[in-house]
Amino acid sequence: MANSVRRVIGLATIGLVAAATTALGAGVASAQETPPPVAMISNLTGKSTSVALDKGFTDALTSLDVTPGPFGSASITDGSASFPITGGNVTVYKPDEVLPYVQGRIEHMGSGLTLTKGDTEVTLDNFVIDPGDPAVLTGRVRAGGQTVAESTTLFDLNGSTLKPITIDQSAGTATLTGTTVTLNAGAAEALNGAFETDALKGGTTIGIATIVVNTTSGTMPMPQGGVETGGGSTSGTDTALVVTGVALLAGSALVLVVRRRGVRGH
Repeated sequence: MANSVRRVIGLATIGLVAAATTALGAGVASAQETPPPVAMISNLTGKSTSVALDKGFTDALTSLDVTPGPFGSASITDGSASFPITGGNVTVYKPDEVLPYVQGRIEHMGSGLTLTKGDTEVTLDNFVIDPGDPAVLTGRVRAGGQTVAESTTLFDLNGSTLKPITIDQSAGTATLTGTTVTLNAGAAEALNGAFETDALKGGTTIGIATIVVNTTSGTMPMPQGGVETGGGSTSGTDTALVVTGVALLAGSALVLVVRRRGVRGH
């Protein structure tokens, strides 16, 4: 009789554990699915990306006798380089649900920078921002009128310094400012080779970027007041589900202990 009771208790416990594990696994799988975005601009139609050039970077160029200048439709005014946005798309998620929470592609065709030293001129243009993980800015590199690379990583983008996205409803724009732009190690090596120096280093701060986009083409408009920035998590595990699963497992163990004690008492 005692053995039969123990067998029943054991089967019941196994059932509880299996149920808890199944519920937990289903919850984790569900949590790993990408949640819906809070805003989406499927076809960027204008505005610009500007970079407030860091004094350390411009001083380094001056010491090398390298002069920066605008290329194509770009402009440099009051220490800030600006590049018109010509296309792309942006999808924005809640920061605590998806990382990176800003995803897409921001294109700047027909604009860029020239870096000139004597008879040597290097052109960096056709910038494309990928706000993924890692976030980078790629572009075309030309030297002496010849294309060296059609598309290569030029700058690394640190979005941890990004400020909350702001919305100007009357102007129909969204602004993302605060991203730190640094020189990519590979780009630094290439520029050092072009200008016969070793002074340019990967990780050198280029400046702080501000991106202004039109929101009128968005299939999902930006929410009123914008989207807060912050660290996200890609673990895909719902804490509440974990707690529930642990509670079920603990509860089943407790039932087993109590019932076993009851059996011994008989």
